[in-house]
Amino acid sequence: MLKRRALINVHTQLENIPKEWLNVIEPHVVRGAFLPCWVWTGALDRNGYPVMNTDGKMVMAHRFVAKVFWDFDDSYYVTRTCKVQNCVNPNHLKVTNKHPRWNN
Repeated sequence: MLKRRALINVHTQLENIPKEWLNVIEPHVVRGAFLPCWVWTGALDRNGYPVMNTDGKMVMAHRFVAKVFWDFDDSYYVTRTCKVQNCVNPNHLKVTNKHPRWNN
């Protein structure tokens, strides 16, 4: 897995932020002053997970966010290190080749 760009942080220059983030994701994100999670305010699936429409296809928003920052195969899973169901903070996302419900 190759990293395309560094994770976004509050000190990143605006020109270094991916256009996909500014145009597609940022309008649907709310950050609290003292909350580490970035809450998705866009569409949710029936289980409460963030989803978005890309090219006429519904995709999980946290997976789309991970694809903005990293190159990885579709066989990989994207999980959160926090327990907030609609968090899309790239610093809370982890790309792994194991299903999140598998214990080994």
